[in-house]
Amino acid sequence: MEEASNLLARTLEGHLRGLERRNLWLLLSNLLVNLLLVLGLVQLLYPSALGDLIAYRLSLLHLSLVLFALVALIFLLNLFAIAQWSSLRRARGHFAGELARRDQAERMSLIDPLTGTFDKRYMDEIIPREAARTDRQESTLSFVKLGVEGLDAAETNLGFQAGERILKEAAQLLKRVFRPTDILIRYGHNEFLVIMPETAKHGALAAVRRLLMKMDDWNKRKLVPGYEMDLSVGVADHTKGKDVRDALVAVDTRVQLYRDNQGPAPAEQ
Repeated sequence: MEEASNLLARTLEGHLRGLERRNLWLLLSNLLVNLLLVLGLVQLLYPSALGDLIAYRLSLLHLSLVLFALVALIFLLNLFAIAQWSSLRRARGHFAGELARRDQAERMSLIDPLTGTFDKRYMDEIIPREAARTDRQESTLSFVKLGVEGLDAAETNLGFQAGERILKEAAQLLKRVFRPTDILIRYGHNEFLVIMPETAKHGALAAVRRLLMKMDDWNKRKLVPGYEMDLSVGVADHTKGKDVRDALVAVDTRVQLYRDNQGPAPAEQ
């Protein structure tokens, strides 16, 4: 992705250099035509103002030829300006299209196609950024890690398609519970990580409790016959001045503790 970005940057730079050269020629041509027009007008209005030598040389040319040459230059200059304008429009459309395609490709490469959440690769970009922003603004940042329990058994007993549906349903539960500003990442085969900016641990725990209630409602509807969803949960927050990786280690540890204890809901840790 980085190589593609560098290639696009070099391409854009080359186009811009070409446009700058054309603009320079346009400016020089405009200056030349203006100079000729000024000289012609001065000679017509003040025949002796340019001196005997220039007056003598200009007198050798027929006035109609001079005017024809000036008109031709103006015409060519206008043609060049129109071509330049058209080139600028094409370049603008090309740049906009390239940027849109690049943005779409980059976005799609970071989205998990099954669940519609971000791919794990996005973590390397977003976590340091959010941690730095939290430290700078002296705000809060929490992490929630969730594991969909019993998924492997469901895939073995009910089939691979049932496992995919369970993951999709779990992702939909997350999207309905967490805020649009929260960042949902598929962390592993059956795990999700939620990054919650401007949220303290008690706020994250409240969101988890709402999620578990939604999960209970989902189980009552028996949308996947033969499977009852259970979520292992871990919650941790980032402390200013500490390595954000400490919070990620803590949230992993608490998921494992939850799995070992099978508690009904996470408590303040």
